[in-house]
Amino acid sequence: MKLKKCIIGLGAVLLSSTPFMSGFAAEDIVVNQYHFNYYLVNPAVAGAERCHNLMLTGRFDFAGVEGHPMTQTLSYRTRILKNVGVGVYAYNDKNGSSYRQGGEVTFAYHIPLSENNHYMMKSQSIDRQLSFGLSLMLNHYNFDKKLFDKYASEDGVFGNGGTNKGMYLNANAGVYFLWDNFFAGFSAKDIIPSEMIELGLDEPKRPLSFFGFAGYDFDLVNNITIEPAVMFKADNQKNRQLDINLKFMQTLPDNKDFSYWLQGSYRHTLDKNEHNPSPLCLFILGGARYKGFHLGYGYRLGLTDFQRKNGGGHEVMLGYTWCVTKHFCR
Repeated sequence: MKLKKCIIGLGAVLLSSTPFMSGFAAEDIVVNQYHFNYYLVNPAVAGAERCHNLMLTGRFDFAGVEGHPMTQTLSYRTRILKNVGVGVYAYNDKNGSSYRQGGEVTFAYHIPLSENNHYMMKSQSIDRQLSFGLSLMLNHYNFDKKLFDKYASEDGVFGNGGTNKGMYLNANAGVYFLWDNFFAGFSAKDIIPSEMIELGLDEPKRPLSFFGFAGYDFDLVNNITIEPAVMFKADNQKNRQLDINLKFMQTLPDNKDFSYWLQGSYRHTLDKNEHNPSPLCLFILGGARYKGFHLGYGYRLGLTDFQRKNGGGHEVMLGYTWCVTKHFCR
């Protein structure tokens, strides 16, 4: 019984944090899958490449814990007209006694920066462009009411949060910049102030979160590209987090239809609240493309005491693009 109560309590705690328990908003479970799809972290990426992109991702955390978190996303993005991009994604998350579903609809506008651009869409260069994106998102929360009724008298979160469930609307905005082999983006999440009543009547306002990333592609011999990149996350509650990524990519010289990539990532918390700056996890990913089909897998090795005791995390990706993109998982 004590173990069951601990698991239930863990679900409530994780609802108000990321899978790495660093204090970011609950929907960042989706953002954390940006390794496969930068659109999930920045709406301005929608349509940045002139391709139709359909992608399914799955995430499984803390496999050693009963009722461990599981998240799935399904996204689609493309370029329409000359400079307009659109995108949409939906997600489903189960975490112990909590259930979340939601999604986003995105509009993006891309401004070409290359010289001598033609007005015909297919002739216009997209190697240099500045993009702006705005998303409207809808999220739905639900909980196992029987568990709340049972433990409401013992836990304030259960007692205050057992009835205020349902949907809430919010918005995200982003900017994305491409200049040949350099890319960078900045986005803001939950830009409309709102109360986190789904976690209880005494909870603070939903934090405004910020995400910035940048990287550069170094083209080497034999169609090999090395891409170092960083991702910085912060919110207005002084939670901060840094990812350092290094990706290796190659298209086979004798088979242009097949490409593969490998990536190593390191995550470090820079929080100023109760957490001291410390390492959070190591992440190893890889994937392959054959013609328009993409397949990827990632394993996350946790570096905190909790993660080491309860197993790491797994991510999988299956995607299809209606053209051959230059960049993997961006």
